[in-house]
Amino acid sequence: MTFWRVIVLAFTTLIFVEAKYYQHHKRDTSTNICDPSYNSTTYVQCYCVFDPRDRAIVRHAECHLTKKDVSPDDKCWASFSTIKNATKLTLSNTRGIHLKYVPTNALLYMQVLMELNIKYGNIENIDSFAFGNLTLLEEISLSDNQIKTLSVNAFAHHRDLTSIALDTNNLQEINRNVFVDLPSLEKLFLTNNQITTIHDKAFVHLLNLRELEIDRNNLFSLNSETFSGLKKLRKLDLSGNSLEVIGDNTFLPLTNLESLNLDGNRIQMLDEKAFYGLGNLQVLSLVHNNLTKIDNPKTFESLHSLSVLSLKSNKLIELRAEILAPILNNFYSNTSNLDVEDNNFPCDCHLDWFMTLINKTQNINLKIAIENLKCNPSDTLRNLWVAFAESEKNTDQAFEDDASQIQNPDIEYYEEGPLNGKFFYMDIRDLANCTNNTDNLQLMAKAMKKETITSSTTSGIVTKATISSQTSPKPVSTTEYIEITSKDVPVSSSLYPIEAQESTNKPNKDNETKMKEAFTTSRLATVSAKPLNHDANLFDKEMASDEARPEGAKAHRSVQEKDTPKYNANSAQPNISRMVVVIIMLTLRLCF
Repeated sequence: MTFWRVIVLAFTTLIFVEAKYYQHHKRDTSTNICDPSYNSTTYVQCYCVFDPRDRAIVRHAECHLTKKDVSPDDKCWASFSTIKNATKLTLSNTRGIHLKYVPTNALLYMQVLMELNIKYGNIENIDSFAFGNLTLLEEISLSDNQIKTLSVNAFAHHRDLTSIALDTNNLQEINRNVFVDLPSLEKLFLTNNQITTIHDKAFVHLLNLRELEIDRNNLFSLNSETFSGLKKLRKLDLSGNSLEVIGDNTFLPLTNLESLNLDGNRIQMLDEKAFYGLGNLQVLSLVHNNLTKIDNPKTFESLHSLSVLSLKSNKLIELRAEILAPILNNFYSNTSNLDVEDNNFPCDCHLDWFMTLINKTQNINLKIAIENLKCNPSDTLRNLWVAFAESEKNTDQAFEDDASQIQNPDIEYYEEGPLNGKFFYMDIRDLANCTNNTDNLQLMAKAMKKETITSSTTSGIVTKATISSQTSPKPVSTTEYIEITSKDVPVSSSLYPIEAQESTNKPNKDNETKMKEAFTTSRLATVSAKPLNHDANLFDKEMASDEARPEGAKAHRSVQEKDTPKYNANSAQPNISRMVVVIIMLTLRLCF
């Protein structure tokens, strides 16, 4: 009896153990990578988005590893067969476990995948044919994965692939035959790597590429084979590199390029044919480089379609008119723009060709930019400006009571001329005598000296000669200023009427010059443009009705002095004759 009890107990135990093993094995085989983490035993966990029409079909999955050091051949990758219908897959570092390779064995199951995003991994190399059979793949993003090298055929035979993003990695070079048989590829992003070298014809197979971004790298040289094959490229970004020279024919293969960004390099020289072949280029940016001169008139000659050019924040000391002459007409439209702000231009008449541009362009922003063009003055010009400023201060003191009547409310004046050691070119254009072709700086300095001496002893009511120096030469809105200064009048006679000042100090001249109490804009233009003429009647009887007739104000050396009465040397003779006649008549009356 005891024997049979032992047999039954052993048999029962065996059945129980087998049942446990069967249940455990069944749970392992049925675990899904889309299951919640508490119910999953695999090394990969995914958050899945199901098709609303069929809950058995996964359309989008975001996956991450749950265990370190999972090998590329691990069986866990086979579980991706449960999401084989997904069109979008993201692999990321959620739990601090880095993916160290592209899981090709997992991708073999995803035949309809269209978008692949792997991020925050630690992938040093992209192997050949790493993306396997993904024949429908359209977008690959491998940003921020510390990738160092790309093997030959790393991206190959993906007929529908349109975009590859490899930005924010550690790539140092781009070899040939990395990108092969990608007829639909339009965008390639290599931003923020450490690329120093692009091998010749590295992009030769990318016949339909439209946009290429290689900004924020360490490129130091390019040649005519660097971009070979990119005939349909529209946008090229090379900003933030270490380029120093743009050599001849560098961009020759890019016949359809429309936008070229070379900002933030170290460019010091542009060769004669630096932009040769870019007949369709519309936007060229060279901001923050080390250009000091552009010597060759043919540098921009082939840029027939260029409408936006930025040379901002360089070290240019000269930009001659003949350099931009081949494309100057392109900047007349209201959609064009030319930016030369923040350079080291000297304040001389070589900048006067901008006056032609400001008159012909229809772009308001370009007009304002030219009005605010700054330059570095010479010592002579700086001293002349200081003298002008002193004269202006004295004149302002004399006109303190009448400022509201004389100043035109439509024009805004600023008090400080220098800006960080620079002047507005529009301010000192007349001081530099750019309206004439002769150098009269010494004559103007002499005139300014006389003006300063005269104005220092003059207060109260001022003559016409001091009015012309009363207004500041820099209006923010310079329409009226241009109309005044554009006249072909010598600067020495328009801004500083020496003749008028000397005549006021001569005792035998008539100093009773009349003036208006309020001036219109047109009147100010007349005063500024014409020298003072003491023989002319300053206030014609047929003056416009809106200009008030003066009340006989006279100019004095001092407001305390009175007018010295005028005596006629021959006035005594008629008085004596009258007295004689009166005496004779009285004598005759008494006698008779």
